[in-house]
Amino acid sequence: MQNVDVLVIGGGPGGTPAAMVLAQAGRSVMLVEAGPGLGGTCLFQGCIPSKIFRESAARLDDLARAARLGVRPAVPQPTIDWAAVQARRREVLERRAEGALAQARGIPTLEVVFGRARLTGSRRAVIEMRGKRREVGFERAILATGSLPNRLPVPGAELPGVLTSEGLIDIGYVPKRLALIGGGPIGVEMAQIFHLLGSAATILEAGSRILEPVDAVLAERLTQRLRRGGITVSTGVEVRSIEAEDGRYLVRYTSGAKELVAEADVVVMATGRHPNVDHLGLDQTRVRYNRHGVHVDAQLQTDEHGIFAIGDLVGHPMFAHWASAQALAVAGHLLGLPEAFPSPDRNSAVIFSRPELSMAGLTEEAARAAGHPVSVAEYDYRGDARAQIDDDADGLLRLVYRSDDRRILGVHALKEGSSEIIGEAALAVAGGLRIEQLASAVHPHPTLTEAFGFAARRAGHPLANAL
Repeated sequence: MQNVDVLVIGGGPGGTPAAMVLAQAGRSVMLVEAGPGLGGTCLFQGCIPSKIFRESAARLDDLARAARLGVRPAVPQPTIDWAAVQARRREVLERRAEGALAQARGIPTLEVVFGRARLTGSRRAVIEMRGKRREVGFERAILATGSLPNRLPVPGAELPGVLTSEGLIDIGYVPKRLALIGGGPIGVEMAQIFHLLGSAATILEAGSRILEPVDAVLAERLTQRLRRGGITVSTGVEVRSIEAEDGRYLVRYTSGAKELVAEADVVVMATGRHPNVDHLGLDQTRVRYNRHGVHVDAQLQTDEHGIFAIGDLVGHPMFAHWASAQALAVAGHLLGLPEAFPSPDRNSAVIFSRPELSMAGLTEEAARAAGHPVSVAEYDYRGDARAQIDDDADGLLRLVYRSDDRRILGVHALKEGSSEIIGEAALAVAGGLRIEQLASAVHPHPTLTEAFGFAARRAGHPLANAL
């Protein structure tokens, strides 16, 4: 039986950086990945491929709006070559996976193994790979197996045209009609992407609004934007069944006392994800888990001493960058470094709708629920120079801060391009900056980042009326 210092199970955005940092520090590390390459769901079925689709959709949308900027396209009706889009997706994914593998294999003390690992005890595991079997012993282990798509348990959920978001990534055509069950980040992003590509899209959400954890004001504003753009958004619904009829699918649902039907060529289950604990062999250890994820302490250690869990495996928030932050914290902890573990109230994220919805820290609702005395400063992008230049002035920035010490608790923006500026907000939240400190920073003009200064100065600044 081979022995290593650290066994890492899962080669996604959590497991891979943890393995590389530990190996670079001289630890003997084995990284086991069950998929086709390093990168996990983010690379192969999530973040990267969906954003590749979005880029194509956005370029198509830009061409359609080009006349407003004085541009007269040579081709009056631009079209999408879906085969070319999919070919580009495969090329980008392959290039990134190969790069990650080459980087990992360049570290002498890191061995990458493609197979399925299963714990057989508190310090042992077995790896199954193409009919072969390896046993490994370890001093420490990091579990980073990610999550899997949920499927709503309704009649018809297993029909061939009912896909998960991962199935939609591999689709060979742009459907004429697309019904998405679930109005979370995946449902909203995919609905808008395929709508811009030519699909008639419908979102069916069980909750009272889409994007439940997101700032309520911005979620409502985005909802109106989606509806104005032609996407059907229905909330407070209960899906009862999915039926195949005459080459189409009928999604039967109720809204209040009404019984309604959404017709589609493809139905997507965008009902969230659940931690992937299957086949991990946790029952051979003291690790506790349930449908919400693996139980861990403040240092992300499970109930089995020496075994840690990170990323989607421990539940929400389920973001690639969150898994990476946890991975680096655990790696630092195992190396004896004074590494701070990430706190959810300082997380940042982007929903790649159009316009993008970006966030850092607490929403107004979450801050009030936590007992903070809350004030909010806003900046409407309708008066913003850069937004007017870009011909997309529909947007809003909201700064959430404490009324007493003026410390910034959260920043939330609905604006195309906000994904590139939310890093400043993440620093403000993580550093506990006061609203006056953000107001005093000199921001370049004309840029979207100016909004931070404008909004902050309007929060009680003596020159607020002049801004």
